[in-house]
Amino acid sequence: MQGNFTYKIKGYSERPNDGGYGVGAVVETTSNTTYVVIHYWVGSAADGFSTTAFDSWFGGVYWFNDLPDPTGSVIEFSINPVEDLISKGVIASADEVKSVKVALFLYQDFNGDAHDLYVYDIVPEAYPVTFNLKDALTGQPLSGVTVKEGDTTLGTIDDGGSLELAKGTHELTFEKTGYWSVTKTIDVQSDMTVSVEMYPSSAAFKLENFPSDITIPENTIYELTFTLSPIQTSATYNTYLSLSGLSDIIEVRKDGSVVSPESGKYYLGDISSPVQVTIKFKVGSVGTHGFTITLTSNDAIMSKTYTTTKQVTYKVEPLPFSVQMPSEWQVGQNELRISESSGQSYLITAVLKDSQGNEVWSDSHAFSPYEAHTFQINVPAEGSYTLELTWNGQTAVYSIQVNPAITLVTKTLTVSEGGEGVITLHFKNPSSDVQYYTIKVSGGFLPAEINQSISVGPLTEKDVSITFAVPEDLTYDAYELNVAVMQGNATVFSDKVAVSISDSSGFSLFGGASSSKTLYYGLAALVGLGLFIAILRRR
Repeated sequence: MQGNFTYKIKGYSERPNDGGYGVGAVVETTSNTTYVVIHYWVGSAADGFSTTAFDSWFGGVYWFNDLPDPTGSVIEFSINPVEDLISKGVIASADEVKSVKVALFLYQDFNGDAHDLYVYDIVPEAYPVTFNLKDALTGQPLSGVTVKEGDTTLGTIDDGGSLELAKGTHELTFEKTGYWSVTKTIDVQSDMTVSVEMYPSSAAFKLENFPSDITIPENTIYELTFTLSPIQTSATYNTYLSLSGLSDIIEVRKDGSVVSPESGKYYLGDISSPVQVTIKFKVGSVGTHGFTITLTSNDAIMSKTYTTTKQVTYKVEPLPFSVQMPSEWQVGQNELRISESSGQSYLITAVLKDSQGNEVWSDSHAFSPYEAHTFQINVPAEGSYTLELTWNGQTAVYSIQVNPAITLVTKTLTVSEGGEGVITLHFKNPSSDVQYYTIKVSGGFLPAEINQSISVGPLTEKDVSITFAVPEDLTYDAYELNVAVMQGNATVFSDKVAVSISDSSGFSLFGGASSSKTLYYGLAALVGLGLFIAILRRR
């Protein structure tokens, strides 16, 4: 039998009691064996008092001479007859108990005759229990919550209210209009506080094991994991999860499997039992941030929609170290300076990954308190990269874009035979050193490769033009020239220029010929025609 077997007793004597008093408890077990437990006190008039007579009356009596001296007319104390029998080795646990009855009796003397037996209203020992009552989704306090134990209503309370509950285990039910009822089992052993979260009846899920205080270092990846439990399985069909106010979502997982987004939502399916949901995202700058989790679901026939909405607030704190990156990343060597600022010692591993997630560079350094260290990061080519800084099991992530140091300004060009053409390139040098290059133009109608050497000063940029001559008597009206830039023996840039050949006269009588020869032949034909007309007129 489970329950409270600690009894708080207040007694009263109508006349001076110099004999003694006691409390008797009759305990009946599930095997129908009866035991008697007696706690007593004897006074000066109880000389020669013996428990033998009581033993002969009841049998199976266990005595405890431990009650307080009734110096006044009121006595107050607590006993637990079940624990008494367990301490004597009579029973093994409370599971063997079928019933307990307690009575208080007083004696004027102890001459073997018992009289003045008083049965009092003896109640189990009780303690105040304070209840924190909150809306599970918003965290707002609730009022007018009814508390029941079985079919008995214990009271209606507000957030922070309390009830007097007997020592022992209680299964309590909390009810409020517009909310799902909540059943909670508590074990009262002293004054205590109990937190109860209630979900609106419009919600279909409980979000359990949800972290209450989320603090994350800046620029790190965080995984928010919680248990999604149906309140009623009849309301959890066709479940979708959506996230508002969270921009850098990496992935959403259900029981470890990645869920692909569908128009910004994540389909979780029909949920009949608790599932684990993980939302993985990258945090940004220092400060307090928040987002909203919304779960929509339906009943089995899609006639009713349930919406569970949870506001999530998290705090982003500074990293324990400062990071100084290049103002502009470039192909080749780049300096990354890290300064420890927390006064601790730890290892930082730096890893550079390309857009496919492949590691292209890594290094590590064991930092002492307040130490600074410079990493020399080698970027192999232009493009998008991810820099990861890992320490103490956490990883800060940075997106890096390496823009071209050299760009071809002239993509297409129109020239005339016998004329000139100009190709322009733009050079940028974000480093602190002078950069030396050789520009090479070849192919197409060029009789030989053109080479031009240049230099670009530190932290500067400039345009460089390459001029070339266009031969006469070209066969085609379009050509392709190859442009390459060398740095030492390495080709650091290459591209092509499309060159179109135009008609130098801008006019043609014979179908748009584009060469100077066509113009020459056209003029000769006009002269011949004029001479022929003049001869005809003379005749």
